[in-house]
Amino acid sequence: MMVVACCLCGLTPMQAQAEVGAALQAEELKNHPFMDTRLYPEWSKMTPEQGARDVLLGIEMARKRLEVICSVKPEQATYENVFGAFENADREMGRALGFVSHLSSVMDSPEIRAAKDQVLPVCAEFANSITANERLWSVIKSASQQPWVKSLDPERQRYVQQVVDSFRDSGADLPAEQKARKAEIVRELTQLTNQFNQHVLDATNAWEWVVTDRAQLDGLTEQWLESARQAALAKGYGTEQEPQWLITLDYSCYRPVMELCHVEATRRKCWEGYAHIAKGGPYDTEAIVARVMELRRELAELLGFDNFVDLTVARRMVNSGDKAMQFVDGMMQKLKPAFDREKAEFMAYIAKCTGKEVNKVDPWSRMYYASKMAHELYDFDPESLRPYQASENVIKGMFSIAQHLYGISIREVPTVCLKPGESCPAGKVEVWHPDVRLFEVYDAKSKAHMGSFYMDLYPRASKRAGAWVMMMSAGEPAADGKPHAPHLATLVANLTPPNEDGVALYSHYDVETLFHEFGHMLHVMCSDAGLRTHMGTSVAWDFVELPSQLNENWTWEPEGLATYSFHYKTGAPIPQDLVDSMQKARFFMPANDNMGQLGIAKLDLEMHMNYDEKFKGKPLDDATNELLAPWRIPFSVEIPSIMRTLTHCISGGYAGGYYSYKWAEVLAADAFSRFAKEGVMNEKTGADYRKHILAPGDSRSASDIYREFMGRDPNPDALLRKQGLISES
Repeated sequence: MMVVACCLCGLTPMQAQAEVGAALQAEELKNHPFMDTRLYPEWSKMTPEQGARDVLLGIEMARKRLEVICSVKPEQATYENVFGAFENADREMGRALGFVSHLSSVMDSPEIRAAKDQVLPVCAEFANSITANERLWSVIKSASQQPWVKSLDPERQRYVQQVVDSFRDSGADLPAEQKARKAEIVRELTQLTNQFNQHVLDATNAWEWVVTDRAQLDGLTEQWLESARQAALAKGYGTEQEPQWLITLDYSCYRPVMELCHVEATRRKCWEGYAHIAKGGPYDTEAIVARVMELRRELAELLGFDNFVDLTVARRMVNSGDKAMQFVDGMMQKLKPAFDREKAEFMAYIAKCTGKEVNKVDPWSRMYYASKMAHELYDFDPESLRPYQASENVIKGMFSIAQHLYGISIREVPTVCLKPGESCPAGKVEVWHPDVRLFEVYDAKSKAHMGSFYMDLYPRASKRAGAWVMMMSAGEPAADGKPHAPHLATLVANLTPPNEDGVALYSHYDVETLFHEFGHMLHVMCSDAGLRTHMGTSVAWDFVELPSQLNENWTWEPEGLATYSFHYKTGAPIPQDLVDSMQKARFFMPANDNMGQLGIAKLDLEMHMNYDEKFKGKPLDDATNELLAPWRIPFSVEIPSIMRTLTHCISGGYAGGYYSYKWAEVLAADAFSRFAKEGVMNEKTGADYRKHILAPGDSRSASDIYREFMGRDPNPDALLRKQGLISES
């Protein structure tokens, strides 16, 4: 770094930036695997300690680049030496931090936690220092007002405005003492949200139950029982002669218990374990949640916004917290009559099954009776799908659909998981765990390598719950007649793992989850914006779920099912009567399903907009239950607040933005109506979708992109009509 610093004297801004980049490239490839610019990382070299070093080094390099921008005089300013340089200033830091965060999510350990604890406060301080840098802001503000900005192409003009808006919304014009307070808030929030993540993961892993009496598991499938038996053996519980069964709170293990087990005591014990994650004991998160809300409110007010949601959504499709609340409240009101009918029917069904009058539902029996009710109504058992949904068939079918519709080809790459110091065999690429696979995506016509993605699909103790896609690096944009360089991303999930024969038989929930995440992956792989910062899923947050939710539709359509639904032993296609039953059951209690997700969105908005009035000074569980009582099935016992464990809204990107799931679901239902009309396997429709939705990224506004594909604005009632909750007008 001293070499880099000393080389800057006497150079023009562009020369100085080039010197920083050249010195970095030579050094990083040798000694800094977290910043290595080659497409595929060397995972065996990516130790937590090295990750911390690389993040800190990346910050120093970014500081040098920003300092060069600060030296640009008004008459010297160009797009390249101000905005182009700003876009690229923290590339190495961002890459290194991304890999550290990724490893923390999939290979958790005390060492990776220590590395994150070391670098996150420094990263927060660095991020805050950017918009607090008055010299930098002066250069950017001055450059943004120069006449040459109007001659830029529309995407670069958009980026200029985004940078300016970002500085202003981050408090660049605040007086010094308020900037200092903002830095303190950001630093504390970073520490708290990291602690929240760790508490939720630790609390989830801390609960397990070893069952010694098979009768307690009556109703569960042989596949589940065998998987639980193998899990118990792996931990030293039971023997081949005297088996035991391990239940954990991993959703692929927990959900079947709640849906299928006939033994109420078993369901209750598992529900109590799941519901009390991060409630009480050393991993309780209530105080963290309260402090996060207070700090976010203070931050928003400091930056001139009425509340945190207004700050969060200022440049999203919805534009304001009030509009987000109106959207959620409006949908809830539309759903209320149907929800009340479904609630009454559900309670009547439970009463029929139990022979008792029911005015409240035991939460540990809700999923069980819902599953039984659906089975009786539609003669459909969701578990009957598993033999026709073997993982390899699902993956191949999913790829086949995408290849046909979007003009791409997907190839698997041989992989190996190495220990530190081992050499990678020729023809193979490293991965971080033996379960991980790697795929390359090519344009079918040009044969250009569009990107590559890792797939890590099965649960383990070191992996956090849920499913997600992370863009690890965006390829350099197309230039000089060459296509963009390949992107790199990861698709991570916690699906039903393989049985002892090595076959994973997926539930339909698993299949939907995989298709959902692959929709995000398509957004990344097909991205072809003119700037790296606009690539992939870097779109308005309430637009980002459109590709993922739209992609779920092929798990229900006969044409989609035909690509992967074959019996894993005989190869026979899924019977038509099973498909018919599945489709009839698709929208079982749809108002209840919608209301559940809208309830979370309502809670998220109210906490981030009206915390003092509705939550402060009250127990979190009581305040949550009071808020959501009109929109829930009444339960027989208190329900712990989901905000205790909702990483999406406390430590993730959905704080003040959980509404966007339902918002995007409306967009997805509306957008899929074009596929439904023109053919769900129509290549022309698929090509238009790739061109207008997947490729642009954030190069244009989400509203414009949507209109380009649909030829009109979204239909706000599309989802409810699709589900039969409101009639066609």
